[in-house]
Amino acid sequence: MKKILILGIIIGLFLGVQAQSKTTSKSTGKAVPTATKSTAKYTGTGPEIEFEKSYVDFGIVKVGEVKVVTVTFKNIGKKPLILDEVISSCDCTTVQWSKEPIMPGQKGTIKARYEAENVGLISKRLTVLSNANTDRVILQLKGEVK
Repeated sequence: MKKILILGIIIGLFLGVQAQSKTTSKSTGKAVPTATKSTAKYTGTGPEIEFEKSYVDFGIVKVGEVKVVTVTFKNIGKKPLILDEVISSCDCTTVQWSKEPIMPGQKGTIKARYEAENVGLISKRLTVLSNANTDRVILQLKGEVK
């Protein structure tokens, strides 16, 4: 009985980890990619977004300190790119982004402002929604508050 219980727990943990590693879009049911710099050339006809980094490392931050970082992206597609919204996973992070269309080959920015409130590791997300072929991209924010 003990072995079955332990085996059940191990299987449950494994399935939980697998479920978290594959985030899906509610609207399309497709896997939601995290931001990556693509090595393949985009061959579609619409807009496409490419980030220089898929994560931001705030490093070590003191309680009460405010960190502001800028994330740069590029429209590697063939039509204007429009960011519809950038959603933060927490109230401690506010964002501003390029509201005007980003023309093919041009760059835009997302500015994230993090206010350190509690001691511990920082693990936040920014969800970028756009009219790109990859219409939902997740950026990771990392660091540590001491």
